Amino acid sequence: MNTISSQGRQRIYLLVVAMIAITVISAFTIVWMQQQISRTAQNSKENEAMLAETVRKLRYLDERIATMHQPVVLQGKVAGVLRPSMDNQIVWVNEHNVATGRAYALSAPYEVSMDLALLDINTSR
Repeated sequence: MNTISSQGRQRIYLLVVAMIAITVISAFTIVWMQQQISRTAQNSKENEAMLAETVRKLRYLDERIATMHQPVVLQGKVAGVLRPSMDNQIVWVNEHNVATGRAYALSAPYEVSMDLALLDINTSR
């Protein structure tokens, strides 16, 4: 009644061993993948927290910049100090009153230029 040959038994034994090995390797692979997913999720969480903090700081700075550039605030900073110049007015700048030793050169009052000439008073002597 023994209809299975020894070669057939070896194949069945080999098949069972291969199934067990595949199952064990798959289990370890699943655990490793779960650990990698967990690490990636933790890193993503930390990066999102850093991004949120950076965005919060940028919003705060944008708010401060917007507040400081409002016309009312700018006018308040120069109130009583600035006045419009006259067409025939000559303004003399004393070197001792200039803190940095530098002055901007403008050819006409209220001239707006992106490339203002920056003169170094100390080196022009």
